Order: sequence, then structure tokens, then C-alpha cells
Amino acid sequence: MSTIKTLQNKSFHLLLWVIISIFLFSSCNIDNAAEFTIPTETLDAYISQNKPLITAHRGYAAVAPENTMSAFEAALNAGADACEFDVHMTLDSTLVIFHDDTIDRTTNGTGVLRELTYEYLSTLDAGSWKDPKFAGEKIPTLHQTLTYFKENNMVAVLEIKVAGIVDEILEMLYATEMDKRTVIISFKESAITKIIDEKPEIPALLLLYGQEYITGSTQNKVNNISQKADEIGTKYIGPFSFQLEKLDPALLPEVIYKLENNIDPGELPLALDAEAVAALREKGYIIDAWTVDHEENIRDLITSKVDFLTTNYLERAIRIKKELFR
Repeated sequence: MSTIKTLQNKSFHLLLWVIISIFLFSSCNIDNAAEFTIPTETLDAYISQNKPLITAHRGYAAVAPENTMSAFEAALNAGADACEFDVHMTLDSTLVIFHDDTIDRTTNGTGVLRELTYEYLSTLDAGSWKDPKFAGEKIPTLHQTLTYFKENNMVAVLEIKVAGIVDEILEMLYATEMDKRTVIISFKESAITKIIDEKPEIPALLLLYGQEYITGSTQNKVNNISQKADEIGTKYIGPFSFQLEKLDPALLPEVIYKLENNIDPGELPLALDAEAVAALREKGYIIDAWTVDHEENIRDLITSKVDFLTTNYLERAIRIKKELFR
């Protein structure tokens, strides 16, 4: 009897140890999983709580090659709320992150991107043009990029460069579970209207650059922006931030050069001035101000309470946001 009781006690303690171990292991896994779980609130709610979302233009392209994983990692490390990036499709239907129609400017290859296979693009160096230390940097795929954003709880601001790739992009958003953390932007109206018609749950924003949206009186600008947004059925709007017609014509070529090459152009007259932003906000629009680099312009737009502020000067914008909201 003594031996049997001893065995029973050992069995009980062993069973108890197993139960406790399973509980502790499960709790640990739950805690670890929670660290990488994307919040369940809607994107609108997230924007409302954290606005303006400081958005890194093509990743943190000031310190790393634009539209590469190094640029996205640098943006994350600097504290960006979101990253803007551009999407094209290759000849063999791979979605890749790249800005230009041709690959000549930022790789050691040449040619029109849509006429090239991903097998070829994957052999190219997309980093050395920026700095030799980025030699060997690759052109990322959309799948790779969205997966990284999901793992690191970042908002994606995805620009469609070619209108005919909407279906493939939407499929990838759902496959990577980034459909609830992505805003799609484009100059291609047909792409934006297709998303709004077919997947209205995904925010879609038409970038507005025409003179009717950025020149003239505040009332005219607001009316024209509102009319276009209501016409396509979105509350997300992205008018160009500046009213360049107010500049001295002699200064315009240099300013345009700097804007096109992502260089701080100096303080510029705002098309999205405080009055225009207030009127648009009153109508319920979510406003993306792009691409804003000068200190005073950044300060004015954050003070005006835009929802997104896209910039090349990421740490500058983050600093100003902290100064204004501390």
C-alpha cells in the first residue's frame, strides 16, 4: 500500500506540473502574439486618435534608397506613423514597389518596368545609386512590403501607378490582412472609382493637382474639391498642398525642380491654408497633405489639423508634431 500511495502522489504531482506548464506556455504565447496584433479599431478611428499621421514619402528616402525595405525600416525606426509607396506590375504579373515607369534612375538596369520580368528585376541593385553602403538592395514585392507593415503595425499609403492593376492589389491586401490598415491613393481616377465601387470598405483617395483645386479663393477650392470627392464617393481627399501661382515666376523653375526631386523648396504659399482645411474638415473629409517639407509649412498644416502629412523630412515633421501636441 505504501508503494502504491507513493506512485499515486508522484503521478499527481507530475500531472499538476504538466497542467501548470501548459498554462504558462499558453499565456506566454498569447502575450507574444498580442505584441504583433494589429489593433481592431477602424482606420478612421486610428487616424482620429493619432492625427496627423506622419507619412514617410517612399519610405524614409532621405536616408535610404526610396521604395526599398531599407527605407521602410528607417521610417519605422524614426517613428513614422505610415509609409507611402508606389506600386507597378511586371511583365509576369508580379506587383513591385517602384516609382518610375522605367528602372534606369534607381537601379543598375535599364528599360520600361512593365516590359520586364520580376526574375530580371530581382537581379538588380536598387541601392548603390543612393549610397555604396546600400549595394545589393533589391526592388521589393508588394507582398513582402505589406507583410513587413503588418508585422510592425504600420499604416500603408499605397499609390497605384497603373490603373489596370487594381484587382491584383486588392487581392494582395486581403491575402496579407492589410486591408484594414491601408489607404489607396492615385492620380488615376478610374482606379479609385473601381475600388470605391467594388470595395468601399477600403479607403481610396484621388490625388488632386488641377488648378481648380489649388488656386483661386478658398470657397472655390473647397467647392471644387468637395464636388470631385462627392462625385466619386469618397471622404478621403488629397489636394496638392501649395498654391504656386502666388510665387514670383522667376523662382518657379527652381521650386519645381526641388519639389520633383524631394528637396526642401523653402516655405511655399499654401493652397491648403487654415481656412481651406477648416472648411473641408467641417464637411467631414479626411485630408492628406502632400508632399510637405519646409518647417513652417509642416507646422501650419499640423496646426490646421490635417489627417495625413506626407513628407521627405520625416524626423523634422515628427519633432514638430511632438512640440505642438506635448
